[in-house]
Parts: sequence; C-alpha cells; structure tokens
Amino acid sequence: MITRRGGPLEPYNVTCWNCLGEFDALAAVWCSDDPKNPTKLCPFCFRCFCAASDLYKQEFWTRAPDRLKDELDTLGRSRDRLGDILVRTKKITISQLLDALEEQKATGQKLGEVLVASAVVTREDVAAALKSQGTRELIDTLGIAYASTPVWEQSEPEAILHYVLSLAARKGASDVRIEPKDDAVHVRYRIDDFFFRVDPIPKRFQDALTQTLLEFFALDPAETDRAQTRRVAATLEGTDYELIAQAIPTAQGVSATIKLVNRATFLKELPSLGMELEDRVRLLGQIQTFSGLVLVTAPPFNGAYSTAYSLMSFLVRGGRDVLSLETQTQWPIEGARQVEVADAAEMEETLRSMVAVRPEALVIFSLPDEATATMATQLAPSLLVVGLLPAQSASQGVLNLLELGVPQSLAAGALAAVTCQRLVRQICRVCREPADPPAPQTLAHHGIIGPENFERLRFFRGRGCPTCNKVGYKGRRAIFEVMTASPEVKDAVDMGLSPDELEAVAVGAGMSTLRERCLALVAEGTTTFDEFVRLKL
Repeated sequence: MITRRGGPLEPYNVTCWNCLGEFDALAAVWCSDDPKNPTKLCPFCFRCFCAASDLYKQEFWTRAPDRLKDELDTLGRSRDRLGDILVRTKKITISQLLDALEEQKATGQKLGEVLVASAVVTREDVAAALKSQGTRELIDTLGIAYASTPVWEQSEPEAILHYVLSLAARKGASDVRIEPKDDAVHVRYRIDDFFFRVDPIPKRFQDALTQTLLEFFALDPAETDRAQTRRVAATLEGTDYELIAQAIPTAQGVSATIKLVNRATFLKELPSLGMELEDRVRLLGQIQTFSGLVLVTAPPFNGAYSTAYSLMSFLVRGGRDVLSLETQTQWPIEGARQVEVADAAEMEETLRSMVAVRPEALVIFSLPDEATATMATQLAPSLLVVGLLPAQSASQGVLNLLELGVPQSLAAGALAAVTCQRLVRQICRVCREPADPPAPQTLAHHGIIGPENFERLRFFRGRGCPTCNKVGYKGRRAIFEVMTASPEVKDAVDMGLSPDELEAVAVGAGMSTLRERCLALVAEGTTTFDEFVRLKL
C-alpha cells in the first residue's frame, strides 16, 4: 500500500504568475508537462508556471518549503522512465508517482510492481507503457527535451533500435545518425536543424545492433565496400513514416543515417509551402504554361525536394502527363511516372532515352553535369522542365546553371522562373518573450540603416523551455524568393551579369528577396534577429 510521507504543513501561499490569484502551492496539483521538472497548477486559471519567467521560478523555489524541494529532487533524480510515460499518458498523476517512488525507495521493489500492487494502474497499463519505449530495461534519465542522455541497460538490439527511432518520431527529428566509434556507438538527432546527442550505446551492442539494423531495412550484410540505401514503411508513436536508411561501411563499422518522412505532412499543397501569395501567383503563371525552364533552388536541407514534389502533384492534378528522373524517389506521386536513376552519372543517358516518351512536364531532381543541364535546357522550349539545383539565391541558381556549361543565350531563351528558399527557425510559442534590440552598429553592419528601418522591427526571442528542447526555437517554416523571366531578366542572363546585378534587375521587375521575407518574420515576432544573421541574408 502506498502511503504519503509527511504530515500537515503550514501553507505555502504564492501568487499565480498568470491570473495573479493567490493559492497554497503545497496543496496545489503538480502539472504533468514535464515529469522530471514539474511545476504547480493554479486552481483558478488552471495554468502551471512552466511558461513563467525565470525570475518567478527562482523566487518560487527560493522560498519553497523543504518538503516541496525534496519532492522536486525526488522526481529529478528518478532514473526510471516508466513513471514519466505513465504521467505523460495521464495514467497517473505526479503526486501518485511521488508516493510510488517513496514506496519503491523503502521496499526496493520495481516501480511498476509498486504501482500495480497499489491498484493505481493495471499490469496492462505498465506493459503498454513499456512497449511504447520498445524495451523493458531501457532508461532515459531526462529525455531528449533537454538534449540529455538515455542510459542503455541490458536491452535487446531490437528494443534499442525501436527506442532510437521512436524517440526521433516523438521529438520531431528529421533524421537520426548512428555512428560507430572506437569506444561506443554514437547516436545523434537532427531537430529543426539542431543536433542533439544522447549517451553512446555501449560498444558491446554494436555487432547485434548492426545486424538488426541491416535486417530491418533489408540491407545486404555482405556489402562491405559501398553505401546501401533502402526505405521501409513503419509506424512510430502512432504516426506512419517512410524511413530511408543509408548505410556506409567505415573502419569502425557500419554507419547509418535514417531519414524520417512523415507521410501525413511531407506532401504539401502549394498554399501550405509558406510561399507568399504574390510569389505563388508569379510562379503559377509560369508553371501553367506548357514550356519553359523552372529552377527550384535552395542550399542542402532547406526543403527544395518538398517543393519539387508539391509542384509535381500540382501538375498531375491539373491533368499534365508528368515524368520525373530521381536518383532516389523520396515520395510516390500518384499519376506521375517516376524513374529512378541509380547513378547521377547516368542521368544524361536516361534523360535522352526518356525524351521519346514525350511527357508534357519533366521534373529532374539533379542536374549533375553539363550534358544533363544542357539537354534539359534545350528541351524547355517544347515542354515544361523543372530542374533542381543547389544555390543560395535565385540569381545564384542562374549562375550555377551557366557554370555547368549551359550557354548564356540558351539559358536566357529557355528560362521561365527561378525559386530559392530557406527554412527559418521559428521562436517557440510557449517561451517567446521580448528581446533587447541589437546595437545600432550591429544593425548597420547587416545593412539595416536609418530610423524608418529601426522602427519597423520588433525583437523577440525564445527563453528556452521543455517544449522547445531548451533552445528557444520550435519548428521551421519556409521563405521564398521567386524570380520570373521578364524581358529585363532574360537580357541580364544573356549579358552574363553577376548574381548581385541580376538580383537588382529582378527586384526592379517586382521580386521580393529572401532577405526581405526574413526581416518581415523578425518584425512580426516569428523568428529572431539571430536567425536572420545565421542565414547570412
């Protein structure tokens, strides 16, 4: 039987940070947002103080009675992940978890046994919670919400792999990297373009984990001298994913990068991409013609593939006969003919053979060399060609096409539009707060000069909280610039103007730049000035 420690105490009256109501924090309910670091729930407005200021929290805990501090310390030191799961899934409360931890400390029983014996939960509840983590013994001290370190203890390799993937899904990671080193197997997660690491998996698990990984993705263990890529469908944390694994043999063992593609959110309608209405109208005006070259550009990992698939879907739903050439199909588009090219070096040969098919629109996911780029440009006057290129700006994308060897006159005649995009980190909505403006000399260094420019900017930041993994940002959104091939732009391309000169011509013809789009997000409090600086716009 679980019994609550301690007897009646003097009330600890505090003022709610949100509604200013006064309540006894000792009698108040613990919130369940973060079982390792919970706060108290106001009985008037039902808000906890997880999102309160650091000063409020400091004052709360400085004046708090020892009993309250002891309870927080007990929760923070608990290394049993089961309690966290049961709290997050609303099976138990923080108070019930505290009682169970005290009983566990006194009896030495497992936490699950204590909870079942007290009839707080059923054995089925415990089994389901353990199953959701993929293992009975895997322990996570604080969870990746603090970029902290799971501890691997006596786990089967299947359970370790399932845990690694489930944690990635739960925290919204775009990819996972499993990297054998001399001392251990390191695991890193990319979340909103930040990397988070967890404790390395002990070296003794490496061989079994590698075998499990290869079996799960149906990769050939006999291949020891080349990279392998395979995709599987999987359900993680109740969501359907496409998992794309690339395994690379290294001196320390097989290194793997696993990309998680959320089936529900990957393919977006054009209005959902983040493109401003005026840019969307400009782009669609070119896409809806039946000829011309449209370049989709971005730096790596900035969403160009998502945009290309959205354009493919738009064209197919508009009744177009679409054919794509892809080094690796990341997403099937119903109604499109998608051809995988094993090697980028074969792209030109495959493209040449596909011309006889006579599609109405051609989407080429890689323009790796002069022959492929030139042929794609030559085809543009007779059909719509969408090509992907890495670039920092739309004007730089045109230069990159020319540097592949495409003649200026050919490019100028074929060009219809060029898009460029960036993924911008968004300030966490939970912990967003006003920020001090940068010094005038800092703003001037980044080209923001004059009172009229200062006054239109407002500055915010994310303080950092469990919701955003303590980094102050949560999620990303795309910004775009769309250069359409006006007569002035075509002339500039034909003349071989520099990217800066070409951009100036495009702005004169109505283009809004990535820089303008990002500063608008700073002004409205969607992102930070630091993010603008990081993107080097």
